[in-house]
Amino acid sequence: MIATPSSQAARILQHLCSKGLYGDVTEWCEMRGDCVWVVTCPDCRTSFTIDDDEYEELVALSRAEGQSCGVAPVVWTE
Repeated sequence: MIATPSSQAARILQHLCSKGLYGDVTEWCEMRGDCVWVVTCPDCRTSFTIDDDEYEELVALSRAEGQSCGVAPVVWTE
């Protein structure tokens, strides 16, 4: 998947990488099953809300950049 500079995933990556940081990622779900991803910059606390497709794009872009910034995929443990 190729992101255009105007995509939300590209904007989040640009914000985080301009500071050399990894964002904090949280999945927020309502009881009825509607979920969104919230990426928060640990430096300035700016939050970005994205859907599943944008989250997957952001993870892919973070991996493809080969930089030490962006987001790491959420790993579920039991």
